Amino acid sequence: MFTTGSKILIGSSLLATVATIVYGISQGEAIGIVGLTSAAIALALLAGFNVWARDSNLSATDAVAVATSEAAMEPPGAAIWPMVFGVGATTVLLGLVTQQSIFTIGVVILIAAGAQWVVQAWAESASSDREVNADVRDRVANPLEYPLLGAVAVGIIAFAFSRIMLWLSKTNTVFAFVILATLIALIAFYFAFRPSVKRGTISAVLSLGAVAIVASGTAAGVNGERDIHVHETTTTAAAEGLCDSPEKGEFDEKASQTVGSKSSTYTITLTASDDLEFDVPGPVEIGADVVSLPRSSPNNIVFRNDSGEDRRLTYDFRALTEDEIIEIEAAKEDESHGGGGETDEVHSSVERLQQCTTLIEPGGAQLMTLIIAEPSISPSNDDEAFRFFVPGTDAELEVMVP
Repeated sequence: MFTTGSKILIGSSLLATVATIVYGISQGEAIGIVGLTSAAIALALLAGFNVWARDSNLSATDAVAVATSEAAMEPPGAAIWPMVFGVGATTVLLGLVTQQSIFTIGVVILIAAGAQWVVQAWAESASSDREVNADVRDRVANPLEYPLLGAVAVGIIAFAFSRIMLWLSKTNTVFAFVILATLIALIAFYFAFRPSVKRGTISAVLSLGAVAIVASGTAAGVNGERDIHVHETTTTAAAEGLCDSPEKGEFDEKASQTVGSKSSTYTITLTASDDLEFDVPGPVEIGADVVSLPRSSPNNIVFRNDSGEDRRLTYDFRALTEDEIIEIEAAKEDESHGGGGETDEVHSSVERLQQCTTLIEPGGAQLMTLIIAEPSISPSNDDEAFRFFVPGTDAELEVMVP
């Protein structure tokens, strides 16, 4: 004996099957056939399930069946987790075709929503009392939820605050820290001296502050960070051909002018007459005018400036190859955002591989560490390679590398 609902579903599935056959014979269009076939299958499945459940119809005289039927059971509580789980699945699919970070976020959402969904479903089957079930769920989930949610909230607020600080200028960042710290202290003092303030009011103020910080951080992150100037070093100076210049550059600012006692160091001194003298570990041959440095090992060179001017010591390795010059030119063009028009200038100013100290004040000293990979008899040697010199003077010291 079929119920009314079963009859309707069976008839609908049969009608969809006949419509599929007729449409397939008369039209032969694939999309329509697939759509009608899907409808016929879905209706057939619903019909079969309804025949098995018999529309959940029970006899009015069967008191036990009425009390234990599905209709007599408490419906499941409202839950947002199925929707969150669907969002996570969508995010995972989106991440598969975009980038890994989105995929990772989707997986995290899936795991979190799935765990919450399972815990809630398990708790709802604990008893027939909803309040008891809610208490069971809280006792199981809250010890894990509160620390995780707190860590996530703090992380989001800290990240948003960092975006704001990176967006503000260096001076305004200090002002922002002072103002925000003062505001937090004043609010905390107010709540401390007014114990009658309701907990809901405190929660609302904290929530508004968190929302304001996150919204401001999002806007600052979209707008982008401020330009953070990278301080130049002797390495960047050598790449830009500034080791040849006796002029003061940015990398010379606040440079160290003293050197502590070190063992196994080579000392090169610029005298008051603008001559280079040297001292090496161990005995120095009388009348030697060429300093010998080992190859492929660190050489600690202490440069002392006994002249009356600010001077730097420069070591010339060799001339740059064309490939190296092209690489430097490309790096500088990228740095200037493709401004162009600087190729000839770069080519003329950066043509040698050099290493130098910063400008040393009269009476000052600085340590420079050299690693020389090639011997001085190498084919790449030229007239200017393997020598120390002081830009702005004629002081020069030849170097021999075995």
